[in-house]
Amino acid sequence: MKRLFALAVLLLSLLGSAGGVWAQAGWRDLPPEERRQLRQQMREHWQQERSLRRDDERPRWRDLPPDERRQLRDDMREQRAWHDGELRKRRADGRSRRRD
Repeated sequence: MKRLFALAVLLLSLLGSAGGVWAQAGWRDLPPEERRQLRQQMREHWQQERSLRRDDERPRWRDLPPDERRQLRDDMREQRAWHDGELRKRRADGRSRRRD
């Protein structure tokens, strides 16, 4: 089963890389002026994406007051310590994989 899966992944990756090479050939066939226009459109698109990400109103950890940041850091450390402790217990018991 694992061997079949590995062969399928290998085949898909080879096909994907061959498809990528084939797709790039169309880029070279364009006349220089069309290539310039396409590159300009791509630049404009990337700039719009960057500006949208910058304008995103998600809360950032840097925007939190220092006390809340400290509390968040402590909570994350505590959670990580608990998770690491659980993993050590499982390994000690001989159960390295998760069982849900």
